Amino acid sequence: MNTEQPPTNNSSSDATLINTETPITHIDMHLLPESAPTSKQPTSIDIGDTIKNRFVLDDLLGKGGMGSVYRALDLRKKEAGDNKPYIALKLLGDDFKHHPHALITLQREARKTQELAHPNIVTVYDFDRDGDLIYLTMEELKGKSLDELLADSETILSLKQKLDILQQIAQGLAYAHSKGIVHSDLKPANIFITDKNIVKILDFGIARAANADAYEDHFDAGKLGAVTFAYGSLEILNFEQPHTSDDIYALGIIACELIDKEHPYQRQNAQQVLIDAISPRIPKLSNPLLRKLLQQSIAVKRTHRIQNAADFLKRLKFARKGIKTTIGIAAIGIVALTANFIYWHYFAAHEVKFSDLPAAAQQEFTAHIKEAETAMSFDDLQGAVVNIDQAYKIHPSQKELIKLRDKVVSIISTKLKAANTDVDRAFYQQQLDQLKAYPAFANTNSAH
Repeated sequence: MNTEQPPTNNSSSDATLINTETPITHIDMHLLPESAPTSKQPTSIDIGDTIKNRFVLDDLLGKGGMGSVYRALDLRKKEAGDNKPYIALKLLGDDFKHHPHALITLQREARKTQELAHPNIVTVYDFDRDGDLIYLTMEELKGKSLDELLADSETILSLKQKLDILQQIAQGLAYAHSKGIVHSDLKPANIFITDKNIVKILDFGIARAANADAYEDHFDAGKLGAVTFAYGSLEILNFEQPHTSDDIYALGIIACELIDKEHPYQRQNAQQVLIDAISPRIPKLSNPLLRKLLQQSIAVKRTHRIQNAADFLKRLKFARKGIKTTIGIAAIGIVALTANFIYWHYFAAHEVKFSDLPAAAQQEFTAHIKEAETAMSFDDLQGAVVNIDQAYKIHPSQKELIKLRDKVVSIISTKLKAANTDVDRAFYQQQLDQLKAYPAFANTNSAH
């Protein structure tokens, strides 16, 4: 088995340590019985053969370096009258099952991965052996893997459909991350889209524990080397301790490919990207929030990257909502144009109650305040400042606006006071000075 360090040349940047590029249904694993039977079993498997006197192989679905996946008839389900008697059965390949650490990995990571019961993660039924054959059974899936979907030139998806797929992937990952599990080999081939447009994340076979104690006490599944260079984070390629942000790097690349079918780094591995200082190609999107999300997801260095799928999911939902909100604000703005014109020309010189403003103006004000609050929840102070200033132009003395405005100033002022270097102090002072350009912040004491 090839376990050498990742390449740093352009010619082999898209290789894998184990060839896992063509799996149809890679799956989660759970506990292998320690006292498994040792009866002899032919290693040559054909359609029609029966595994464990129960599973009749019906069709070969796909092959990968870690094994082959079959559609199989479960005789026990058939006997019980189950209306869905077919399952997917994966037989582990010789290279994987004979690896000295493979069974240790499966046993020690089994209970963790078995907990991943989520609509966007494939359901695993069992993990067992029949003589020399080690196999896993899981729910039968009908549809296409994401890599097949991306390669299908006849399939045209709308941006909404693409973002729906991306959101479902993030939902499944967020659940895994909440359980302390990092996938570590996320890629289009490990994502399945069913005929009912439900996303299923596959191949948690080398899933790694993100918990530090678990990492120290258990064999690290990542050492098996099943990593795809084009999607592996810099830290994975450097064999560092697993972190949920490793999956975000892969997710961001998948998102770019899903949106415009191009790898943002021309399929170069993260080490090469860092060495050559390659700038990513971000899909051209009219929504700046989505572009920023993608940029922060594929940052080569972990410290610059979104840290987990829950955060990614939160930002994605906000970006998607932002499109609707912007349209809504624009519509409100058109309706309120006349009312605002009258207000500014006849009432601006006199203080009026917020409740006395035209309904359309009140709605526009409230929309800007909500956008500002959401932006602050993401630490997007610039977005907050812009929306606060827009709200200020509608009603400058509304209490909610003043509270948000003072909070922004307080945050920057606190960072200025806590700065340890001249560079940091100059940066935060510059931010305070720049606030003066906005009417809403021009007269705040801390901004002087």
